[in-house]
Amino acid sequence: IKKDHPDLVDNIKGGVSFLGGGLQGEDWNDDSGHGTHVAGIVSARDNTIGVVGVAPETDLYAVKVLGADGKGSLIDVALGIYWAADNGMRVANMSLGCDCDASYLRDAVDYAFQRGVVLVAATGNTGGAVGYPAAYDSVIAGSATNNDDSLAFFSSRGPKVEVAAPGVNINST
Repeated sequence: IKKDHPDLVDNIKGGVSFLGGGLQGEDWNDDSGHGTHVAGIVSARDNTIGVVGVAPETDLYAVKVLGADGKGSLIDVALGIYWAADNGMRVANMSLGCDCDASYLRDAVDYAFQRGVVLVAATGNTGGAVGYPAAYDSVIAGSATNNDDSLAFFSSRGPKVEVAAPGVNINST
């Protein structure tokens, strides 16, 4: 999440980075725009500028696990999930995924789920089967719909999909 974004700054309560293996401290500022966009959909303030999120009073914590190129390691993702569970997060949004099942990633989502964290993940953008971590039973798998409420052509599909919501041409931060 961009630390100083005017629509989000009042709701940002902190953040951490796990890029590069292990806790890397407070260098969690968004360098790709994706986290800021997702955070704005949820929590952009009603402050007469920009957009308003669906829950504009929601506290935000950035847990950076992907680089500017949108890539990262599954270990960093798992560490971010453990951090969220151990630091009182109630919801963990993961707008990320891959087609690779890893026991340590499954262990991380199960750990967080057992501690009451609601985990939500993108199903994927391949149009194929639901990716991980969305495919795990302890994670809510979300697909994207377009403006006529049909499944977006790129959105992954199948019996693991649990919810679908607008995901094409969404205005945000």
